[in-house]
Amino acid sequence: MKRLIFTLMFVMLTMSLSAQQKLRLSEVPQEVRMGLENTYTDYKLEGWYFETGQYVAKINIDNNTGRVFFTATGNWQYTIFDIKEEELPTLVDDYFIKNYPGYRVKKSQYVEDLSGDNYYRLIISMKGVGQTEYEMIFDPRGNLTKTNAPDPDFVKKDYIERLNPEAIEYRQKKMAEREGIVGEGVEVNIEKQKAKDKSSKEVKLSTQDELDEPKIPEEVTAAFKKKFPRAEAKSWKQEGDNYRATYDKRGTQAEILMQKDGTIISTTTNVDKARYPRLITKDLEIRYPKAKVEKFQKIDYDMKYKKSVTDKKLDTYYYIELTEKIKGKKDKKTIRLTYDKSYKFQGLAGSDDDYADED
Repeated sequence: MKRLIFTLMFVMLTMSLSAQQKLRLSEVPQEVRMGLENTYTDYKLEGWYFETGQYVAKINIDNNTGRVFFTATGNWQYTIFDIKEEELPTLVDDYFIKNYPGYRVKKSQYVEDLSGDNYYRLIISMKGVGQTEYEMIFDPRGNLTKTNAPDPDFVKKDYIERLNPEAIEYRQKKMAEREGIVGEGVEVNIEKQKAKDKSSKEVKLSTQDELDEPKIPEEVTAAFKKKFPRAEAKSWKQEGDNYRATYDKRGTQAEILMQKDGTIISTTTNVDKARYPRLITKDLEIRYPKAKVEKFQKIDYDMKYKKSVTDKKLDTYYYIELTEKIKGKKDKKTIRLTYDKSYKFQGLAGSDDDYADED
């Protein structure tokens, strides 16, 4: 029965956003007005409405706007307060940032319920126009209790794949090879792969299996010399069918990723501390004031390669690694973040085993 009531409340909350009729004070039954007086004190009334068979009072308490729902007989049902995203509990904010990169919070609310089971409600969607909206419910402590949003593992993998599709493809091939499946047309056991992914919390931007002495094709070295005639490759690494060279770029370490035919995929440049974008550093100070920047890189996709990839959006982005002390432990946790080319935060690129929700 309790679950049924909770489900009905979901429906009513959603429906109440669509159809509403503004009422004059004289159109509100006295029982309903008395119901508001008995429910709240020290409030400012901003208006009365009729929604989905209920009377709704729009009130303001300490600069927080809320909508109070009553039956026709004046019985209070629930109240929805719109709150700012930064006012959400830390656990709620951390869960969303950690598990839904590439998504945004479209609405955040606090709901006071007749049953006493108050909760936080988020409406989220992928960034962009016309994206599907999802609902997330958290208890007052910030623990997720109900949601219809996609599985976090799928969301993180999809986000990383859109940032770096060649790394995901390579990782899948290597996983298949480790299972002893070799040859053309490699098939990946999806169920076994899913079980392995769930056993590990970490989602990395790339998986790099280095070879002791990689044999670099002439097409690759020739393309490198053509691109950087005055630079010398300090080291080479083979990553699946691609090759990565480390070189010096005006005193700063940089990397270039190339296909075996010499096609350039992307270049990665270490950003000097004095050149960190101010918008990013300000955001880092707010999100992780006690963390230390260990790596700050700018990844640029080659224009020709970007045009050849039609099913993915490849844009310049920043990849940052932070370390932060864990309370009560000697170890440090690593936080991996991404920002787009306009310095807007895109989400966590991965997570450490040290991450654990704390009650």
